Amino acid sequence: MEAPRVPRGPHLPAPAIPEERRERRPRRRAEEAQEEAVFRDVVRFAPDPLPVRYYDQDTTAPISFYLSSLEELLAWTPGAGDGFNAALVPVQGRQPPLSSRRPRTLLCHDMMGGYLEDRFIQGSAAQSPYTFYHWQYIDIFVYFSHHLVTVPPVGWTNAAHRHGVRVLGTFITEWKEGGQLCEAFLAGGDRSYQAVADRLVLLAQFLRFDGWLINIENSLSPAAVGNTPRFLRYLTTQLHQQVPGGLVLWYDSVVSSGQLKWQDELNEHNRVFFDSCDGIFTNYNWGEEHLERMRGPAGERLADVYVGVDVFARGNVVGGRFDTNKSLELIRKHGLSAALFAPGWVYECLEKTEFFQNQDKFWSLLTRYLPTHSICSLPFVTSFCLGLGTRRVCYGQEEAVGPWYHPGAQEPQPLFGEHRLEGPGRGWVKTHSCLADAWNGGSSLLVRGTIPPEVGHVAVRLFSLQVPVPPKLFLSLVYKLEGTTKVRVALELTTGDAGSCHVGGISALNAETSARHRPRPLRVPPTKLARWAARCGQQLGGGWVQRCYELSLRGCLLQDLFVSFSRAPGGREEEEFTCRLGEIQVVDADSLLSPLPQVQAISVSRIGWQRAAPPEGGGPPAGLRLSCTLHWSYPLPHARCFRIHCRPGTGGGPPGTGPPGPEKPALLGLAFANQYRVVDLAVAEARPGQDGRVEFLVEPVPREGFLVPQAEWGRAALLYAMPST
Repeated sequence: MEAPRVPRGPHLPAPAIPEERRERRPRRRAEEAQEEAVFRDVVRFAPDPLPVRYYDQDTTAPISFYLSSLEELLAWTPGAGDGFNAALVPVQGRQPPLSSRRPRTLLCHDMMGGYLEDRFIQGSAAQSPYTFYHWQYIDIFVYFSHHLVTVPPVGWTNAAHRHGVRVLGTFITEWKEGGQLCEAFLAGGDRSYQAVADRLVLLAQFLRFDGWLINIENSLSPAAVGNTPRFLRYLTTQLHQQVPGGLVLWYDSVVSSGQLKWQDELNEHNRVFFDSCDGIFTNYNWGEEHLERMRGPAGERLADVYVGVDVFARGNVVGGRFDTNKSLELIRKHGLSAALFAPGWVYECLEKTEFFQNQDKFWSLLTRYLPTHSICSLPFVTSFCLGLGTRRVCYGQEEAVGPWYHPGAQEPQPLFGEHRLEGPGRGWVKTHSCLADAWNGGSSLLVRGTIPPEVGHVAVRLFSLQVPVPPKLFLSLVYKLEGTTKVRVALELTTGDAGSCHVGGISALNAETSARHRPRPLRVPPTKLARWAARCGQQLGGGWVQRCYELSLRGCLLQDLFVSFSRAPGGREEEEFTCRLGEIQVVDADSLLSPLPQVQAISVSRIGWQRAAPPEGGGPPAGLRLSCTLHWSYPLPHARCFRIHCRPGTGGGPPGTGPPGPEKPALLGLAFANQYRVVDLAVAEARPGQDGRVEFLVEPVPREGFLVPQAEWGRAALLYAMPST
């Protein structure tokens, strides 16, 4: 791999546990730095039911929730069960911001009633689930269902926020019951609708999503429709105060007379609602004449009009399905924003085995009408993981085999597509996600292409950036070439502010040189830097290679990140190549100088026991099943996520013999909060008069993307005994 190229010009390629049941006895292992908390429990098979709203009743796994009545909404207050549903990832900065007047793109996710496999907060073993990964093309993600209050599953919120996309829930009323509900809170005095609005704001604020789509699909009495603009204004004002960047959108349904009468446009009949919030989402049966008429009532707020496009193409629509681009073309012609409803059509109605091909085809037809967005914060780290896979891999090492699905584990996704050089028969590069192999997670980015005889290299843009570059930057690329190709792989960066941008030098960085390449003299080598660079310059297992570079810049704006493929020196033949990208990192050197936080104050609570099912063919039960909740303390802004492991230990031994040997811990799953629910963990039954033991380990994954040594993971042990008879 070559050193990254940095062109000078802006456009060149280039809980407390009850004392009577559990005894906490912290102790320290001699060989490890982290203190281990020890808890004790007596095995009991009595049920300890968890709240049905927050936990799956079959498994006790935490789940996303919705609210079905006004009473539920008004009674909701943040509690312990809500912690699993709070997003870890804040909305990442991007350019242009949502506040710009550029036409926007909203995606409204409506799939088979909602809350499918995505409701499982810690993931599931779903095979062939739906996923969305073209985040760089959209601005807003709405999670839609027909429950009164649709709270977005936190996995979607984390994935969207990681890409700088706002996430909205849905407040919907329908049919006769909806009319009665609206009469209850809209037809009375101010306090009634303000109480509803206050709870909606609190939900968004505590669970860290970004606002609401208000969808009133029933007729309203004169009193109720008269208060609706006031409700919208109050909700919008309060949300803006409590949720920075928050949004309230109105769906085109009820008109100012109170009738349920879809307009398919913004006009004098629904403008009062538009004027009371952040925008309107129109119905879908419009023609170009509707778009032309909207310029007047929209005024300077054209971008706040989200023209609805039903991807299922139901009704009298311009275009849906694989003709959705026809609708987008007209919408953009008139400078309006677009709201794509149910693009999961490609999953619901087409062959599941061809989902990725159909998804890529659908979005490739729209890209000319979907302006991209730029990342504008560091560190930037991605393994291209889609949040699903057929196995789990950690830095090239296979950890588990079998399907898994965890939307919140999706890493930043690139700009997908195909780049062709000008002229017939010239070079090309194409990218797509691939589950066949991975460096970290469940997938990688597959790049295929051809270098024609007459050119030296081809390149494809993966990410658009707008980052003021710090004086010193560290970059890393993990890749794998397939077959016998001899092409050389390089990162290319483009920089802005060419008149003042100074490139001070590029040098290789590896494990042996990392202590020498630090921004300023230190008395001891920076620990985080040494760990970040631990694999740099090495041939890794499975054919993966990692290359790291240190880049000195001054007065520069990082604009684009490409990956380039060039032929070997002296080569003259057309060169085909297949390359798998496993990870890209762009890190501010200063961020690797700060001390690494530690996981602290681990506790074990909500313990439940079950006897394991007897083996097939009969026989005695094969041990126990343990479920419990782990809590810990860690500054969340420093974490990408947490990896939760266990050592099941043994069913007993002489009391006081200490912990078991250093067998490799088994991965249980990922956490995106300071808590994790262990579900149905198989453990050995404790022998009479002896303790069984299971150990839990919490591995923090820093935002800069490096491995934390096991000695620095948080740890807690649970000692358990069978009840005396």
